[in-house]
Amino acid sequence: MTGLGVGLTHVPGAEPILEACADLLEVVEIEPQALWRARPDGTTGCDEEALRRLADLPGARLLHGVGNPVGGCRPPDPRHTALVGELAGRLRAPWVSEHLAFNHTGRGDEGFRTGFMLPPRQTPEGVRRSVASVRAMADAVPVPLAVEIGANYLRPRADELSDGRFAAGVAEGAGCGLLLDLHNVLANERNGRAPVARLLDELPLDRVWEVHLAGGFEHRGYWLDAHSGLPDEELLALAERVLPRLPALRAVLFEVTGSAVPGLDPQAVRDLLVRVREQWRPQEPMAPVPRERPAAGAPPAGPDTGPGPEEWEHVLGALTIGRVVDSPFARELAADPAVALLRELVTESRASALAGTLVHTVRLLLLTLGEAGVRDLLDDYTRSHPPELFATDEAAAFAGHLRRTRPRVPWLADVLELDLGLVRVRLDDTPRTVRLGTDPNDLLAALGAGRLPVDPGRGSFLVRLTA
Repeated sequence: MTGLGVGLTHVPGAEPILEACADLLEVVEIEPQALWRARPDGTTGCDEEALRRLADLPGARLLHGVGNPVGGCRPPDPRHTALVGELAGRLRAPWVSEHLAFNHTGRGDEGFRTGFMLPPRQTPEGVRRSVASVRAMADAVPVPLAVEIGANYLRPRADELSDGRFAAGVAEGAGCGLLLDLHNVLANERNGRAPVARLLDELPLDRVWEVHLAGGFEHRGYWLDAHSGLPDEELLALAERVLPRLPALRAVLFEVTGSAVPGLDPQAVRDLLVRVREQWRPQEPMAPVPRERPAAGAPPAGPDTGPGPEEWEHVLGALTIGRVVDSPFARELAADPAVALLRELVTESRASALAGTLVHTVRLLLLTLGEAGVRDLLDDYTRSHPPELFATDEAAAFAGHLRRTRPRVPWLADVLELDLGLVRVRLDDTPRTVRLGTDPNDLLAALGAGRLPVDPGRGSFLVRLTA
């Protein structure tokens, strides 16, 4: 396989950008979770219509997972790994990538999701546990696997390996490739972790197959890895210095979130791609990425004191979702101001997921309870229910919470029934009929205009919902 080249990550809504840059795109990277749909029966399937649209995009294809990380004690979900492997075959992806992080902690049914990809324990034992997790996925997919070095907002600790030594130990121990997100590592440096120069000196640069570029912003004294726009000049200058040092580099991708796409200027994205193409071109010819086996030898030497990986993940995950954990280590970790930042990011992410799925319900709650009342309602919900992986599952869980707590909000049961019906229709493209006690035209007309209904009609109404 020859080098792939320069391209973009695909997110819903990015079609105008992709169209404007079509003649420059050599590779498009797809997040498989964006194509998955959680079915009402608890299984997960692929949106075949969206997949057909992706087939018309220019360039080659890569897959980059965002919900099944491989850096923790709990192995990646085998059902999701199987879906990634299936997509890799269908899209002819030369490799797939996932995050060196964890978002699910605990054993069996006692586990819970964290709603955010969190850094694993960076000790020799943490390396061993992460290697096992990486190998569980690498052995189950039909193409090689690369892992991404993630953003880490926590303060460096004396009882941990450096960021570079940890990532190197995992990549070499698991025999996998590396995805170097330059915005991640620059954000880490800006937030007080390892300087990028030191990180690069510690990494096996011949394992870097892919580089990401992105933008972020400052919030509460931290530089957020928000993928919120174009990379700044410091990052582009860093890329100009780093890209020529990566002998196995095959793809450079500009990564952005779907919410940031409407604010992007297509010409500015074109200019970025042209600039990167001038800085770096893939070597020709280049052998296929290797499907290596784990390297022999011990993990990197270093501190192996303090909390073990399982305790680290449980405490950090619990604090991140707002649970009370009372132990000496929990009190120590909670003193890191980044924990409060992580909790805020998780809460905002969950609120955004609900606003995007239960559209009319959230609007009714805001009009009736006000922002402070809705915030109290959401805080009560998030304390009692851990995050869900899919926004549709989060919507179903929140709906159950509303039905149990019964806030004094008129028309809530009918509006919730409408929203849940629409969610189910979008999941499986199957029409549904819901029964309401209020005229749906009066409800939707008022809420669509941003106001409460005034004396809506009452009765028995059957409403047919279609995609």
